[in-house]
Amino acid sequence: MSIKKYQTLEAYLEEIQPEELREIVKEIIDISLDVPKQILTFLLDEHDYSGIINISGDEQLSLDIATQELFMQRIPNNLYSLLLGEETDENSILEGTGDLIVLGDFIDGSSIIRTRSPGAIVNIIDQEGYTLAALTVSFTLFLRFDLATELGFIQFLHDGEKFRVIRDELDISPSKSPVFGLGGKYNDHSAKEKLFVDALDIKGKNRYGGCMVQDMNNVFEKTGVFGYFAPKLRFCYEIVPYLYILSKVNGAGFYITADGHEIVFEKIKPLDVNKLTSMHYLHQRAGFVGGSKDLIELWFKIEDL
Repeated sequence: MSIKKYQTLEAYLEEIQPEELREIVKEIIDISLDVPKQILTFLLDEHDYSGIINISGDEQLSLDIATQELFMQRIPNNLYSLLLGEETDENSILEGTGDLIVLGDFIDGSSIIRTRSPGAIVNIIDQEGYTLAALTVSFTLFLRFDLATELGFIQFLHDGEKFRVIRDELDISPSKSPVFGLGGKYNDHSAKEKLFVDALDIKGKNRYGGCMVQDMNNVFEKTGVFGYFAPKLRFCYEIVPYLYILSKVNGAGFYITADGHEIVFEKIKPLDVNKLTSMHYLHQRAGFVGGSKDLIELWFKIEDL
């Protein structure tokens, strides 16, 4: 049995630099512990929707608004320069006095919450647009956290009383008992996309669930691939943080531009910090495919059709 490098979450967090990054990660983890209370309130309420149309033209779920407000109210503004989330519009941009920028989908999968568990995705970047930390949360029976920084990957849970480290390293390549989840209808896929899905179907099991966090959890646990060929996922605060996490667990992935080009993690340009307050840039969508390296390589072996 391998010995954990980090016996406790505290040991990992204390090594995070700079201090401002360490403190903001701690705050986000602590605030996440209160999200299940909001989920319970939502499930007991008869009115799911708020009546407000968000920046994407969709009616906002009341849980989405409440969860984003929870983080925006409680993260100290001296820790960030910008705090932006999925429900952010021109009137709800938060500016602080710190140096870091927090981009979050603070409740992912809220539309299917009555049948499946939701999650959260947070991307913390510096003033040059590079990711310094990526954190995901699974709001299941016990809250599970997946955190990646330059220290590496760590996975931990909160058992209701304290944090417990599950693993402090992860290697998802090559695939072992792979699962795959690719959003969209098979008949709507291009010829190349269908060939890729067919190749994955031979190697593994289809486990698409409709929540990026939970679908990626399947990949982390079983190895495999998750993706959405169409421009469905948010680039700044869903795709970029997951590509960063994949880089820390020996995974691979790419995003798909509007004109159909695949950009691998190593060639991604830093986010344009000066454009983050532009709603068109902040909420831009792209395609995404990520997972075990040997399975991602199948995509690049298929000739363009």
